[in-house]
Amino acid sequence: MTRSEFGYFCAGAAAGALGHAFYPQLKEKLAPYMAGAAVFAQQAFGDAMKNAVETVEGMQRASEPVGADFFTQQPAAESPASASARGAA
Repeated sequence: MTRSEFGYFCAGAAAGALGHAFYPQLKEKLAPYMAGAAVFAQQAFGDAMKNAVETVEGMQRASEPVGADFFTQQPAAESPASASARGAA
């Protein structure tokens, strides 16, 4: 172990000890921020899962391949109409 690694270890141990000692006070002060972060993460994860489920359902309705085979296929050539519509947006 080098001297700098030992220094980082000691600093981490000291920070952990202080965090443990002041945990009740930190918990009270940080609770509103953590609650807000938890709500945001829950909404973001829920939206991502909803989008994924809708995509899979749409693929299944269109009889397109779903699963590992879908990700190994080459992308289809883009039609000129969709390219011009995308360029106009």
